[in-house]
Amino acid sequence: MTRRIVATTCFILVCLAPVLAAPQNSTFKIMTQNMDAGTDLGYALYGLQQPDPRPYIDLTLDEVDASGLPARASLLAAEIAARMPHLVSLQEVTLWRTGATPETATTVRYDQLELLMSSLKGLAAPYEVVAINTLTDIALPTTDAGPGALRFTDRDVLLARTDLHPSEFHLSDVHTHVYQAALTIGPFTARRGFISALARVDNKLFRFANTHLENKFPGVEASATIQRLQAGELLSFMMNSPQPVILSGDYNADAILGDAGPGPDNTDTVAFIESSGYADSWAVANPSAAGATWPLFLEDQPPPDFFLFPTTPWERIDLIFFKGLEVVASVQIGAGLTYPDSASDHTGVMTTFHCGD
Repeated sequence: MTRRIVATTCFILVCLAPVLAAPQNSTFKIMTQNMDAGTDLGYALYGLQQPDPRPYIDLTLDEVDASGLPARASLLAAEIAARMPHLVSLQEVTLWRTGATPETATTVRYDQLELLMSSLKGLAAPYEVVAINTLTDIALPTTDAGPGALRFTDRDVLLARTDLHPSEFHLSDVHTHVYQAALTIGPFTARRGFISALARVDNKLFRFANTHLENKFPGVEASATIQRLQAGELLSFMMNSPQPVILSGDYNADAILGDAGPGPDNTDTVAFIESSGYADSWAVANPSAAGATWPLFLEDQPPPDFFLFPTTPWERIDLIFFKGLEVVASVQIGAGLTYPDSASDHTGVMTTFHCGD
């Protein structure tokens, strides 16, 4: 899931207040999904703290190879094609490359975006890439048994439907942003950011963002502070929007129990966002359902069974916040599945908003 090192995602839209609306003809669907890089990079992070990281980079590549990224992309494409959201907010859309040296690691081994778009095309699903936010990019040496070097490039991506007339759905003012706040571990700096856009649906305007906030690392107190700072950067950017706003993505912050939660993501970031006037669309639509989204399975297990432990999710970190809108429904995508039948170690979330009369 590489939640441990990636970038973030958020959304923005337009309408009314944080209430649940009756289904209407004029609706707008937002989907968020962490694609999962095929590893949490646990081996690599541990290796960076050792005199010789190369055996641990070998293990990282072995895990990625075992994770079934092409099949997962096909599963996700089928989910998108079945639900046809207007916008798809993707995090951890990883590009894995190899080469003889870290400087020449340009041979593509897995491009999760290309795999997904190829699968969508095969299903005749009308989607295009609107924006790519390239974030963390690091190449590390492998042992003599490996290709020489393994390069990890993390990206957030925004997809949009192409089968609607511009009078029905149109995007403009699309930008990518990299957060100033960033976590550094040894020689490694994790870059995260967000994609923003202005969406028009049936002449209604919405401001939108897709983000992936920093993970809270056990024992690394600065990581929770950096997550909060990144959320603050996002909220500041959206603060003066005259349009309703949607913030969508993987927040690495548990919305179920907050700072009392049992998992690694027990931060106060959700409460911080809500204190700025945003509502949690899942909680509005499903007030009695915990709706945990992670983890569907655990990664970085001893080889060869890297995904040995399917599990029941205990954190809700994939979230769609909103301000100035009405929610029709919010559903999970891929809930109850696990490796190798799930597209990711996260469930996706899709929220339908009412866009006014």
